[in-house]
Amino acid sequence: MKFRSFLIGLGQIGMGYDYDKDPDDFQITHLTALLHHPDFELVGAYDPIESARVKFQQKTNLKADVDLRQGLIRTNPDFIIIATPTKTHYEIVEVILKNVQPSFLLCEKPIAYTVEEAKKIKELCIRKNVRLFVNYQRRYFPSSKEIKLRLEKVNSSSGFIKGVCWYSKGLIHNGTHFLNLLQYWLGSIKNTSVIRKNRFWENSDPESDVLFSFEKGDVFFLSSREEDYSHYSIELVTSEGKLSYLRGGEEAFWQSKIFDPIYPKYTILNDKKEYFSNDSSYSQRYVLQELTKAMQGKEAEFCDAESSIQMTKILNQITDSPI
Repeated sequence: MKFRSFLIGLGQIGMGYDYDKDPDDFQITHLTALLHHPDFELVGAYDPIESARVKFQQKTNLKADVDLRQGLIRTNPDFIIIATPTKTHYEIVEVILKNVQPSFLLCEKPIAYTVEEAKKIKELCIRKNVRLFVNYQRRYFPSSKEIKLRLEKVNSSSGFIKGVCWYSKGLIHNGTHFLNLLQYWLGSIKNTSVIRKNRFWENSDPESDVLFSFEKGDVFFLSSREEDYSHYSIELVTSEGKLSYLRGGEEAFWQSKIFDPIYPKYTILNDKKEYFSNDSSYSQRYVLQELTKAMQGKEAEFCDAESSIQMTKILNQITDSPI
């Protein structure tokens, strides 16, 4: 059985990033992943911008609607992806659930800017018996599971883990990718401490420096400036070695501790690096692979609405912090 799929939003993550790239090498948009996954049948799309609709139709020979309601009724999908700006999510979910009865929704992160609106979206889905997933894409990567297993070994030893995460372009839009990933690796957030407020990206998204205390370790989030260059990385120093997660996950490796060959009473990091899977070029394919398992009732790794609501609550507290 294939899931009849409808794509709402044909911007960069929806269609743009890999539009002209070979799908054998890149599946980093929802469109390319849907077109090349055997469990999904793309039946249509929506975007208010005519040039985006034209490009979609040229690539797929499918219709992209200018009227969302008409597109949904025409195609009657089982699975819908919402890849539009955060401020539109609640209104779009309302339109969807008033007109069709999908079984599953995948919404780009965050699902809302406020806890109240996020809860409304969740309640709408519950009332209509629709399962809602949130696209924190790195959570779905095979490398994320490999790293989690490595860090669990550390925790069973001394349990010492401390790190730094660099992010840019806002804590809500980009920083939360890594916050969600670190929750997966280190457990729930127990405490937050805003070190410096800094500025707001586009006057709405905080770029604060924050210490997050997880169940299994502490990580400092530090903001850089997107206008200079994009910089997304995590470095975790542990009792057993160091994890480096660079360029947003394009390169990830582990360095174990070894005895210093010159000063044998000391231990140092091994120059030899143990690399984890490099899966960033197939990001949305891995999302669909995990969702397929979840949609078929199998064990899978994913972020659900409740996890996203808790994330939104934490971010609201950071935004409102007096520091």
